[in-house]
Amino acid sequence: MKARRNCLIIRAFNEQKESHEVTMADGSKVNLFLGRKYSENDRESNPNVCDIISVGDGIEDLFVGDKIIVHHNVVKNEATHLGRKDGYTTLSVPYNHLIYAKIKEDGEIVPLKGTIIAERIARKKLSEFDITECTEPMKFKVVSVPDGYNDVLPSQNILCYKLSDYEVIYHYNNRECKAIRILQDDIIGVFTD
Repeated sequence: MKARRNCLIIRAFNEQKESHEVTMADGSKVNLFLGRKYSENDRESNPNVCDIISVGDGIEDLFVGDKIIVHHNVVKNEATHLGRKDGYTTLSVPYNHLIYAKIKEDGEIVPLKGTIIAERIARKKLSEFDITECTEPMKFKVVSVPDGYNDVLPSQNILCYKLSDYEVIYHYNNRECKAIRILQDDIIGVFTD
């Protein structure tokens, strides 16, 4: 089956967030079953790492076999489902801002289609008695940008709209990973200091 123009056919393993590998102090590894499918937090329980099966015409930065991170509700949307078999869901999705990033073989993520990856910036403590860790609500440090995007560069600090950051929780190589996704349209400015 071939994907439509500017669309992808992807496949997600439905139980990808159910187990987690923990490295013990002695270096041994233990796999834990988490039972996340019973969680009320869809962001933590829904699968969001998918394999690309087919790439439609008009898409030049993704290829068959790539692993991508999608919004946590993409796989849950039954209107896009093409089928379910052996614990996998196959679906057809448009290539838009809900496709966040591509995962390289080494685990590094590359942002896609209007997104950047950033990290939160710790807020300076007001006194030595301030024991809570706080972050700036609208200020972020850019970690990576899509190829060809030059409005902001990695390591620059940016100002974004309030609540525009979205923490993506995904599993890769049986480990839980997190990244902060910000839409390029939500960037207000770049700090020059």
